[in-house]
Amino acid sequence: MLAISSTLKSVLEKTLPLTVGLFAIMSVQLIDAVFIGKLGVNELTVQGITMPFQAAFIGIQVGIGVAATSIISHAFGANDTRRATNTASLALLVGSAFIALIGVTLWLMEQSVFSAFISVEDGGTQYQQLEVLFGQFWGLWLLSALSSAVLYLMTCVYRANGDTKVTGSVFVIASLINLVLDPIFMFVLNMGIAGAALASMLGFAISAAYMMQRAKGRHWFAPFSCALASKEDFNLLIKTTIPTMMNQILPSVSAFVTVMFIAHLGANEIAFWSLLNRVESFLLIFTLALTMSLPPMIGRQLGAERFDSIQALVQSASRFVILFHLVIATLLVVSLPIIVPLLSADNTMQDWLKLALWVIPFSYGPLGLCMVVTSIFNALGKPKTALFVCFVRLLVLYIPAIAIGSLQGDIFTIVIAATIANVLAGLFSWLQLTSYAKQYLSATHALMMKVKTAEHR
Repeated sequence: MLAISSTLKSVLEKTLPLTVGLFAIMSVQLIDAVFIGKLGVNELTVQGITMPFQAAFIGIQVGIGVAATSIISHAFGANDTRRATNTASLALLVGSAFIALIGVTLWLMEQSVFSAFISVEDGGTQYQQLEVLFGQFWGLWLLSALSSAVLYLMTCVYRANGDTKVTGSVFVIASLINLVLDPIFMFVLNMGIAGAALASMLGFAISAAYMMQRAKGRHWFAPFSCALASKEDFNLLIKTTIPTMMNQILPSVSAFVTVMFIAHLGANEIAFWSLLNRVESFLLIFTLALTMSLPPMIGRQLGAERFDSIQALVQSASRFVILFHLVIATLLVVSLPIIVPLLSADNTMQDWLKLALWVIPFSYGPLGLCMVVTSIFNALGKPKTALFVCFVRLLVLYIPAIAIGSLQGDIFTIVIAATIANVLAGLFSWLQLTSYAKQYLSATHALMMKVKTAEHR
């Protein structure tokens, strides 16, 4: 029990700074949704269209970031400064350039993107209003997505070098900048929904520039010319990135397909789903922070061949995630009369939110467990197993559940279906992890004990 408590304490010490930072980011995003909701349902609908693309950008940057973190942390442990600094520079440069290229492509495809989600048959006047709003929002939102990616890649370098406190602090700074600029741009300068995107872009960009300047004194980055000249480090980064990126791209595919299904129900349903996703992201903050802090800890224990410590980390983190989300879901239900009116002034939205938030938050424990298990497999050097778990969660369970729910033509049925899929995903991921632990970790630990015993003899 003492060992577990000590392990959990260590996990929390690394996770809480990131949680505070992510809490600030998600809080501002939720406030963004509230501000946008006050502009109208059309603005919420336009924001909802960006959801699958946001998931895609996140998938790409996280895929690159996970690979870079793994390489840098291993190189750092082996005192290979050249590889660590080259990889940091390559991840930042290549990742930013790749996301910028995608952003330009999507900007040129603006009309096609809009038409994929909004049909002219939905109503001539509303269609025209949505089209104008989307045109004002799309370009600035793509720039904010790029600045967010640059900031995330910077934080990966910091975390790989064992610094989670600065990352958490910078997330708070970005959030405060966004929070101050949001109402000024949106309401004082009458920029509307475009103001929300501009505020986010400036908050992320300023924070990323600060982190880059601060990192110079720590010598974590190699000159870009030296990094690009290192084919070996470049090839290793690409080789490691491909499976981790595939693992992260699946959620974006799932988000895209989900919004397509919900789009058939109507614009109001897209707006509701966008708002519900903001709430979900907010409630999963701790779990997201855990998926960022746990892999480096496991990686170090794996390198030191401390398999008992890995099992203790996994068990402590998994149990805490389930208990944490159960408590949060219960508190949310009790607070619904206060929270729901703050999220939307629209009566229909409020009714849907009251029903949904009674149900789906109780599935975030299993969903969080699945997220943690995926990050654990990546940390153990098993990206294919992590990809398999993610594949089952999204393509075998979640998307079919959304499809079945959408057949009823009722948004609440979709919420119920998503809840069931989340619970099943959590159960499946835990079975996969326990099976792997029995087959590999225990066997490897026993083998190492035999080797050590033989050496002593």
